Amino acid sequence: MPHRTLLTPGQIWTPKNQQEFPRKIVDLVKSSIEFQVLNNKLDIKRCAHSLFRKWIKSTQASLTEIDETRVSPTLALAQKLFALRKSAKMSQLALSEALNISRSAVAALETGRTGDLQKYLPKIAEIFDVPINFFLDGLSTKPVKRLISSDEDILIDLYRALTPEKKISAQKYMERQKIHK
Repeated sequence: MPHRTLLTPGQIWTPKNQQEFPRKIVDLVKSSIEFQVLNNKLDIKRCAHSLFRKWIKSTQASLTEIDETRVSPTLALAQKLFALRKSAKMSQLALSEALNISRSAVAALETGRTGDLQKYLPKIAEIFDVPINFFLDGLSTKPVKRLISSDEDILIDLYRALTPEKKISAQKYMERQKIHK
């Protein structure tokens, strides 16, 4: 596992040894990770981030799948930036020069290790000639059908009225609140 891989809900880590069961990250709660061992029981277990990382290293586990319904907004934005840069055949160095930041800062943006992506979105949208809304709704093709409460309906209306930058801030705020519950 690369040193700075961001552990997020929905990731499935599969050990090299096929005798061991994969683990799916269910949630991040304060300084611990809730996960399921993907065997017949599917009990939810909890351990510290460091212990989960040690398990990944000791079993030589690799990230084999990501449950798209659990990808955090920050990580989804990072993945879109990475996909845009690759499709434009642009290096991290070239993008860093266009944004006037370091190459390592671009790497951090692409892996979701920093929360600064939103301040660069207008410039990134300009560089890749895409509308800024691409970062909020550009890759989703799945229709969503859910029954929602009146409170949720109000929140959706409020969210839709926000600028793209404010939408990202709102997503990040909610993400932080969930992690620190």
